[in-house]
Amino acid sequence: AGRILSARVDSGRLTVSVAPSLAAKWLVPRLDGFRERHPDIDVWVSADMDVVDFAADDVDLAIRYGGGKYPGVVVEHLMAESIVPVCSPRLMLGDHPIRTPQDLAHHALLHDGSPDKDESCPTWPMWLKAAGVKGVDGARGPKFNQSSLVIEAAVAGRGVALAKSQLALADLEAARLVIPFDMTTPSAFAYYIVHPPARGALAAVKAFKAWLHEEAEATPDAARLQAARA
Repeated sequence: AGRILSARVDSGRLTVSVAPSLAAKWLVPRLDGFRERHPDIDVWVSADMDVVDFAADDVDLAIRYGGGKYPGVVVEHLMAESIVPVCSPRLMLGDHPIRTPQDLAHHALLHDGSPDKDESCPTWPMWLKAAGVKGVDGARGPKFNQSSLVIEAAVAGRGVALAKSQLALADLEAARLVIPFDMTTPSAFAYYIVHPPARGALAAVKAFKAWLHEEAEATPDAARLQAARA
């Protein structure tokens, strides 16, 4: 089976497992750049939340959001993550414009319920307490099971979200979202490239890893982007 897998990858197909939100908001929009550089490699994206069984799932490389402890495989740090409040610029206007955290009393809170077990990621009750906000129920508002859905709801003007900054970045760059308060929470989790040791020798895996690191290094910091625009 190992010989078949190696032959398949070297023949130009690379299967990458990645969480759905990172696939939608970060990886897939950038893939044309990889395709232009390596037209001979077809990247198959498998978007799933499950931990990969590389042998059974026929996956060459995974990108995972977590603490970085993945035994038995090669692990490379790809990029850090932080949590920022985001909302549509429309919410900065109107009858109850958002100026301070206390103004959240007039707006829906959008909750990220993605199952990534990131205890360093603040919930709305934690965030409001840290911001010194009183009289706002941090538990109210809709919850979404994917980070990308929380961001889409914020873009649509449905409320204010606590978003993973790397995933919100494209919408921040396009001014579909803004960061209403300068309160960034670093996450203890980060994005990691993970693959079995044997796959590291494959040309397609080497090429894709090098490209991923380039893209991560070129990704601007969301809070700095916002500050530069202000």
